[in-house]
Amino acid sequence: METLSYKCMDIDTVGPFCDCIAGGESADQAAQAFCNRAKIDKKITDEDLADLKTALMDQEEDEACCECGC
Repeated sequence: METLSYKCMDIDTVGPFCDCIAGGESADQAAQAFCNRAKIDKKITDEDLADLKTALMDQEEDEACCECGC
């Protein structure tokens, strides 16, 4: 399952990343929550975004493994 488009995953700054997922229908709930929090908490950094994307990619790999029965 693709949680975010690869176009959005290539963006490394919080503001543009959140703008990118704002129009996405399949944006992950965690990414949406991250962006909602980033609007309020100006301490959210690009490093926090990198951590989120790593977690989303790990989750996507785990789901893909379960689907194929590895």
